[in-house]
Amino acid sequence: MRDYGIDGQIGMEETPELFVAKIVEVFREVKRVLRYDGTLWLNFGDSYASGAGGRGDVGNLINGVQTRTQGVGEGRIKRDIPEGLKPKDMIGIPWMVAFALRADGWYLRSDIIWSKPNPMPESVTDRPTKAHEYVFLMTKSARYYYDADAIRETYKESSLNRFESNFRSDTPSAQATKNPSVKIDGKISANPSGRNARTVWEIATQPTPEAHFATFPEALVEPCIKAGTSERGCCSKCGAPWERIIEKSGGLTGKGWTDHKADLEKGSSQCFRADGGEKPYTIKNLGWQPTCKCNADTVPCVVLDPFGGSGTTAKVARDLKRDCILIELNPKYIGIAREKLRLNEQLVNA
Repeated sequence: MRDYGIDGQIGMEETPELFVAKIVEVFREVKRVLRYDGTLWLNFGDSYASGAGGRGDVGNLINGVQTRTQGVGEGRIKRDIPEGLKPKDMIGIPWMVAFALRADGWYLRSDIIWSKPNPMPESVTDRPTKAHEYVFLMTKSARYYYDADAIRETYKESSLNRFESNFRSDTPSAQATKNPSVKIDGKISANPSGRNARTVWEIATQPTPEAHFATFPEALVEPCIKAGTSERGCCSKCGAPWERIIEKSGGLTGKGWTDHKADLEKGSSQCFRADGGEKPYTIKNLGWQPTCKCNADTVPCVVLDPFGGSGTTAKVARDLKRDCILIELNPKYIGIAREKLRLNEQLVNA
């Protein structure tokens, strides 16, 4: 493992289980200070057990902090293979952490694949080159703030073609309603804001001039902040986020057409009832409204990164008009983060 020489650093544990336990302890404190409607976006890359003298990770990427175990040699630390693992085993650290956090009370809502079109090359010849990491969406409560409109994606041409074909009742989806007499004469229109975000995000790695070994790209942080915090801000008194005002009219019957309802969740779009009725179900986004009754001023929402690293999260948060709190043990990285934010401030004010 890379030893940064900092007291209290995470990643020098003897076994994956001890490492996971330490991560759970950290995020137990994060959950304590998180609002009940807050979200946690956790980035992890997996790693492999290595034999003596070989090279391979038994650590992982944790919100900008990378821990490594490397083979024997100058500047490396020899570690035994943890019990239960064999040399060359993939450890499964991301899911070990996700399940441990879920057992500790977090809601595990989604696993997102960060697909890297430009991954680090590997010299392995007996397995595929690793080209992805995980981003887990976890929450403190069953109901939480999530702005789907903020991260909608562009429709594929094939999807738009299906909308043009009217999604008629002879499609497999409509047949699944087990009502052969259903006729849909109306047309379902695509949400002009785009489709609901998918769970595979293709984002290129981003080079950095700073001496930090586990920086993630700004494009990976951006959708997490956009979806997890309100663009409009939050109440200065209680911290409740503002939410989008949605106007709904029409509606679906209890039976029949429900396919693609999630894709037509917000914006100006409609879908027709499956019972032959002509009244459309329409949703329009009209603006923003508070979710509390404090009648207080709004302030930017706050983002917390307990592994601040070189300050990427803080930079993206500030670019998106949010506030950010970083926690970082390594004074060197604190200096890098401050310089990054200072440079960004100069560019913004130029």
